[in-house]
Amino acid sequence: MKNKILYTTLLILFPGILWPIAAQKPVSTLNLDHLTLDEAIAYSLNNSPELAVKRLMQQKDEQELSKVQRSKIPDIYLSNDYRRNIIIPSTPIPASMMNQGADPSQMLYMKFNTDWNSGAGVNLSYDIFNPAMHRQTSEQKQQNNINRYDTQISETDIRANIARAYAECVISQDQLESLKTDTVYYQQSLAEATELYFKEKISLQDKNNAIIAYNTSLTQFLNAEKVLFSVKANLLYLLGAEVSDKNTAELHLSEDIAALYAKMDHSLAGNIASDSLTGGLSLARQAEVIALAESRITSASLKYAPTLSLSGFYGTNFYGNDFNLSDRNHWHGNSYISLSVRIPVTRALTTSKEVSQLKLQEQIERENLRKLQNQKNKEWLDAQAQLIASEKEYGMSRKNYSLTTENLKAAQALLGKGYLLNKDYLSEQVKCRNAYQNVLQSAYNVFINVINLQKIIAE
Repeated sequence: MKNKILYTTLLILFPGILWPIAAQKPVSTLNLDHLTLDEAIAYSLNNSPELAVKRLMQQKDEQELSKVQRSKIPDIYLSNDYRRNIIIPSTPIPASMMNQGADPSQMLYMKFNTDWNSGAGVNLSYDIFNPAMHRQTSEQKQQNNINRYDTQISETDIRANIARAYAECVISQDQLESLKTDTVYYQQSLAEATELYFKEKISLQDKNNAIIAYNTSLTQFLNAEKVLFSVKANLLYLLGAEVSDKNTAELHLSEDIAALYAKMDHSLAGNIASDSLTGGLSLARQAEVIALAESRITSASLKYAPTLSLSGFYGTNFYGNDFNLSDRNHWHGNSYISLSVRIPVTRALTTSKEVSQLKLQEQIERENLRKLQNQKNKEWLDAQAQLIASEKEYGMSRKNYSLTTENLKAAQALLGKGYLLNKDYLSEQVKCRNAYQNVLQSAYNVFINVINLQKIIAE
């Protein structure tokens, strides 16, 4: 039991920050027999469903940006159509247009089409300036930046969650081993007490106390087994691996607290003041949200401006009463180029409301940034206070464990001399066991608080 506590104490001696190296090689297979923390983090970054969704969304965003950029090029297309005019409309004209001697009031009716029409050519359509689409590219780039920050934040969360889950497995395994040793001891004590009771060397009460101690130890051992199974399943879930009885049984960690300590960042978190926490992914993301809100205000304001468009056609048209497309005499060239201006009038009324709403949204995002900064400072102060408290708690739990160990040795010596009852000795053993469990729990608390501090800095 003492050997186990030695590496546990390393965590508090140097309160560093556990944070694996950012550049992890992709890991497609999981070594369940000897899983290291680095392997666990690398595997989760490559196989986490949550991250996979984030990265697919990033790819979708990049394709959307490419789509927006391509929409800026002129729209050029080929067209061809065939038309059969069932009824050709007639239009009245003054007869004097065809015969100068005709009565001015006389009208003639003329058909201005043929039975068949066809057209073919190249069309051009291009918005030289369209307020609704002018800033789409820049806004999509800003949205992509926001989504990239979301992915990075998810990666940070996964690193922290894996580290916590891995530490939970380490602590749970230590607790199980400790309780296993205690259960074996209490089983031997019960056998000895039963034998002494039959020889009438101890009372029924002492024998019953031995039974109670063994049952209590066995119950705690079974609970520890259940906890270890649960934290292993949780680690597999966070890794993105299959959560099954087989994988849970095969999962064995190759690192203890001492090995984790070797991977820790030795920069003390206490050297960073809360008012200097102006960086981080969440604040950078919110800054992009504000920039996007400002860009949308500019885009909405541009809607007051007119739309300038260019269109054109180069081709030929067919007119004939017989559908004979090979007759060149019925084909007549046709081409045009047009520059149009569209000036909004009534739309300006809705544009003003839209701009006002977007300005309010921009103010909301700025307040969210201020709230986020204050929240981050508060979380930092709380986490720092929790770390200090857990360090002190750990130190006191170590002292208590040392004292209970001395008491247990003294009680064992007294028991051997016959100066101490067996039930009192069992009581000292229970105190020593509980003290060790407190040490493990307090060490875990320090470990988690250090991870929380690192996460606050990164995010």
